[in-house]
Amino acid sequence: MKELQKILQQLPCKTRLSLSGTLIVARDIAHAMLLKKLNEEGDLPDYFKQHPIYYAGPAKTPEGMISGSFGPTTAGRMDMYVPKFMSKGASLITLAKGNRSKEVADACKQYKGVYLGAIGGPAAIIAQNCIKDVQLVEYPELGMEAIWRIRVEDFPAFVVIDSNGNDFYRNWIPYE
Repeated sequence: MKELQKILQQLPCKTRLSLSGTLIVARDIAHAMLLKKLNEEGDLPDYFKQHPIYYAGPAKTPEGMISGSFGPTTAGRMDMYVPKFMSKGASLITLAKGNRSKEVADACKQYKGVYLGAIGGPAAIIAQNCIKDVQLVEYPELGMEAIWRIRVEDFPAFVVIDSNGNDFYRNWIPYE
């Protein structure tokens, strides 16, 4: 993770990437569960610190496939968690779709985090071509909202917020 962070910290907004490796997948409910764990236990699981976090949820997996459609979730729904998680060494690299709040851009600058954008429309094709393995990690009772570990190859993304807090979307959408 540290090596990936060093590479990403050198890249400006709009840089296109092809990701290969492990991503942890978590959405709204999983983030709420992790915040509860952090508040009760004082820390987050190692898997949440050791890998980029992809905000997504899997669709039903067709027979004979590794994964069903696995498209990105709108990132803004997780914004309230990012500064606190980054302060604990987690969520330093996030991947999703859409714009983020000023608080997330500020946290990226403070903790040298990076927000990467993913394309939502071709989620089924990306899942078929890029996702090579899917494993349940935690909270199976949450179904598609559980935490997953996926291994990807050549997953397309681009830098939306760089480690200096520069935000690609600010050219068109002012912070509220």
